[in-house]
Amino acid sequence: MSLNLAPGPTALDRLETAIGRLQQKHGFCRVADCALDFPAGLCALLLTEDPQRNPEVLDACVILPEALKPFGDEIARQVAGPDVAPALLQKFGVGRPPAVVFLRDGAYLGSLNGLRDWRDYQYEIAQLLDGPARPKPIGIDVRAVDASGACA
Repeated sequence: MSLNLAPGPTALDRLETAIGRLQQKHGFCRVADCALDFPAGLCALLLTEDPQRNPEVLDACVILPEALKPFGDEIARQVAGPDVAPALLQKFGVGRPPAVVFLRDGAYLGSLNGLRDWRDYQYEIAQLLDGPARPKPIGIDVRAVDASGACA
């Protein structure tokens, strides 16, 4: 009798599962490209990356839907996978994922970077949604760096 060992899911596999859950269970729409038109009204856009580099991304996929629950259908929910998120991070001047960008009728309201407790998310989301639109931060020029620290 032989034992076949199969590799477990990769970090990207786990992220795809989390994004699928966001779509199916919590009504998130997946962003297909960075040139999208945002929906009218309020929108929360979750920006992700490879969880191998940043494990907080998977936690944000669990915490954010809970933080948005009190807002009901008032906020459209979108998520950008690691294929699209880098361009959107640049577009909105966000330093690092996970991040949530908030928009009203396509106008930038602000963003929340990093991981927070869901109650903190709720408080900070309410502050952003009650405030005026703001100028979008200037995009950051992000270049890949190899293991030696040299730009690729």
